[in-house]
Amino acid sequence: MQQVLSWARPVQLGLGDGAARLIYGPADALRSLREWPAGGGWFFERAINRCHAALETEGDLELSRQAFVAASLEASIPFV
Repeated sequence: MQQVLSWARPVQLGLGDGAARLIYGPADALRSLREWPAGGGWFFERAINRCHAALETEGDLELSRQAFVAASLEASIPFV
């Protein structure tokens, strides 16, 4: 059975109208990134790479979280 990897602190994305979505780890982040509009920038690609690395090789979870937050900022997606 595959271990579920979670960040120490989830990232809360604002969805508008007071709604929010919690992203708990690299697997959630990858699902979320797939829903974003096409044509992501450098941070978007970095987040995908870091999240895959965290899942495939048990890479640094904090780096994947930081990359996801940077991609959110790059895409102007509000987070808490």
